[in-house]
Amino acid sequence: MHVADRWYPSSKTCSRCQTVKPKLSLSERTFHCDACGLVLDRDVNAARNLAALARHVDLESPGDAKTGRGACVRPVSPAPAGRATGVEASRPPAANAARQRATANHELTNA
Repeated sequence: MHVADRWYPSSKTCSRCQTVKPKLSLSERTFHCDACGLVLDRDVNAARNLAALARHVDLESPGDAKTGRGACVRPVSPAPAGRATGVEASRPPAANAARQRATANHELTNA
């Protein structure tokens, strides 16, 4: 995942020729490029520009470009077969059952 800068002109930039429009009001829902003639929905144009930015950043970043994992990403080992992962699975079954009973009793007495 890459977070684009808040002021990155994804809507104002032509996704075909990269020309940046000086102004583009929010009411303009269709992007018209004066340089190459591209006519496209404003949001589709912005999405194409953001996708191109993410591809560009992925190619420059260290790590595996095929999976999108960077060098700073810690590998996650899979859970053993037949066992769930997460907070609930880390508790012993008796503790889970006791907690569920306590919650059910609390709901009955407060109903």
